[in-house]
Order: sequence, then structure tokens, then C-alpha cells
Amino acid sequence: WLSSDKPPRLSPDTALVLNIQGDVVEEYTVGAQEAAIAEALGRDRFETRVRDILAALDGAARDPQITRVVLVLDEMGSAGLATLRELGAAVERVRGAGKPVIAWSESYSQGQYFLAAHADEVFLHPSGSLLIRGIGGARGYYKELLDKLGVKVNTFQAGRYKSFGEPFTRTGPTPEAQEAEAFLLNGLWSTWLADVERLRKLKAGSVMAAINDLPQRLLATQGDIAQLALKERLIDGLKRRDEFRALMLER
Repeated sequence: WLSSDKPPRLSPDTALVLNIQGDVVEEYTVGAQEAAIAEALGRDRFETRVRDILAALDGAARDPQITRVVLVLDEMGSAGLATLRELGAAVERVRGAGKPVIAWSESYSQGQYFLAAHADEVFLHPSGSLLIRGIGGARGYYKELLDKLGVKVNTFQAGRYKSFGEPFTRTGPTPEAQEAEAFLLNGLWSTWLADVERLRKLKAGSVMAAINDLPQRLLATQGDIAQLALKERLIDGLKRRDEFRALMLER
């Protein structure tokens, strides 16, 4: 790549293997040149730009030599829901071009699984896990610390739901701040659930029901999370890396 400006020549019936590594970001936290040199030297990629993933997927959708896309997601780091939905839309464009998309991972985090759910088939390592934790967060409140340090904070609030200054003037959130955050987080979580259930062709509410009933459902699979994910139709099959590679070569 560094020594030639010509794109690689692809053979017919090529599969694009997209191994997303590191956090998915809009821009590198280091320069693009430094990131390229680090990758050329064999270092692990710690970030991947959204635009590069989109370019690869849209290129695969257009290229007649590429007949399918394989998503390898176990090294993919964090990504926001808006970013994941943008990537998911690109995966659906590949499928819309008549090219199957297959996802595999040793284990799926919540973000990794959301992207994988856009594929035609989702595979998981037999000893792997699928972790769905919901959407939430925590906010620190510093009034007691600032009082001990003798720091006085003056803020101006315009409106009941303006909570930016609360961490510096209070020891906890106001009811209005709690209401606003709950509205946002519940909206994001509802979007996540609805998208996954649509993509996996699951009954509405089934993912949340599985989460709420997790201890009892795990008993039925003797504590095997991978088997439970298969039983709940969150994935399509269990394969080790070598088994998955053999399947792709066979196809």
C-alpha cells in the first residue's frame, strides 16, 4: 500500500473480510500518517475511522468481483449508537446489492452485536458470550468536595431542565434532570431493541423478556451463554474460528 498507488487486482468471487480493530472514530486521535505507519509496522490498530469502513462496504457493494462480505468483530472497540446505525445502513446496502454478509466473533459486546445483527448470518464461538447490558451512565457531583476546598461556584439556570451546572452546586440530580436523562436513555435503548428485533426477525419485546428472565433461561442451557444466544435466535450458529474459515472457503 505504501509503495504503490494502484489498487489490488481482485479475482472473481472474492470475499471482503472486514476486520474492524479498535474504537470506531470520526478522526484519529493521532495523525493518519502515524496510524498508517504503526499498522505497517505490525502494531495493533487501536482506532478505525467510520469513513474507511463505509468506503470499504460501499466499494464492496459496487465491485462485481466481490460477492460477499465477512465481518470479523471481536477486536472492534467502542462506537456510539449513531455510528453503529450508520455502519449498519452500509451493511444493508451491501445486502441490497444481492451480496450476503456474514458476521463472526469470539464474543460479542453490545456494540459489536448490534452491527453483527445487520448481517444475513451471525456466528459465535462455542465458548463465547454475548453481553447485552442496556444503556446507562453515571455523573459525578462535586459540591461537597468544592465546599471542603473552599471553592464557591456561581451558576445561572434558564429553564427547569438546564442541568449543566448541577454537578458543581448539588450532591445529586434534580427530579427534572433525572427525567430528562431517563427520556434520553430510554429512547436510545428502545431504538437499539427495535432495530435488533427487526433485523433478527424477532417478536417485539422478546429481547427484553430474555434479559429479564435470564437466570431461568440460563438454567435451561446449563449456564452456556452461547447456547442460550442460539436458542433465543440472536445468532445463527456456533463455530470456532477454523470452522468458520472452512465454511467461508467452502462457500
